[in-house]
Amino acid sequence: MLALGLLAGCVAVGALAWRSFDSVERVPVAEVLDVPGSGTPGRNVLLVGTDSRTGITDDDANSELILGDGTSGTRTDTIMLLRLNDDGTAKFLSLPRDLWLPIDGGSQQRINTAIGSGPDALIRTVQDGLGLPVHHYVQVDLAGFIDLVDAVGGVTITIAHPAFDRASGLDLPVAGEVTLDSASALAWVRSRRYTEIIDGREVTDPTSDLGRVQRQQDFMRALFAEVSAERNPARLNSMVSAITDAIVLDDATSLGDAVTMAQRIRGAGPVSVVLPTIPADIGGAAVLLLGDGADEVLVDFR
Repeated sequence: MLALGLLAGCVAVGALAWRSFDSVERVPVAEVLDVPGSGTPGRNVLLVGTDSRTGITDDDANSELILGDGTSGTRTDTIMLLRLNDDGTAKFLSLPRDLWLPIDGGSQQRINTAIGSGPDALIRTVQDGLGLPVHHYVQVDLAGFIDLVDAVGGVTITIAHPAFDRASGLDLPVAGEVTLDSASALAWVRSRRYTEIIDGREVTDPTSDLGRVQRQQDFMRALFAEVSAERNPARLNSMVSAITDAIVLDDATSLGDAVTMAQRIRGAGPVSVVLPTIPADIGGAAVLLLGDGADEVLVDFR
């Protein structure tokens, strides 16, 4: 999720000491990352939410829907690229998990399978399959996401109509401003059958995963806003503790990098960018291929 943005936001308001930053779990991917400033202006942060159930127990809200049928292993549930430009602007690019690409230079599969071979394989897939440099890598799993939302005391979003998704456990019976707790926030960002009640009729989002991508981007902007607006030292310390426990970071990003990114993202209000895709059936699998205009979108992240 937007964990690095949250982490950087805390740095910017002086709530994160080196000791806290140094306690963040690292993954050894420095060798496959691009170096900021080497051939391209700005920085790209690969944000990955995995569907790992580690840390989820039967006592957690919606646990039966989160744990599902006991599927093991790890796949990417959310993949986003956050572009931080040198001029202070920022953009989100979501990569749908059904995007059909060569995985780590091998056969073509859905992009969300890449992490099964490790974060380095996912990074190479993005870099080689889409031609996008990756300068920083941030990962958070479902349990970490729950802790992050709990730490900020919920995230407020606005919905046009009452909505639900029985598959993810989402149930928002009242339109307008809604504060999502950790359970409803997770149901929101994972919803693929988002259904609104409009004039008494149930209307399911026909865009499926693409609508889900937009909701995830909206949620992350709101989540970052919650942290950026917080000034209570005790609450900030609680957020920092949750963030450092929840995220996995590449082994190349320094505290100085985090501060630089904080300076670029604070107040930037990242713009959502849609990657053009087209649905396809390959060997009986429903996947997404790059559509017309995809290269024009991708060039802004190169």
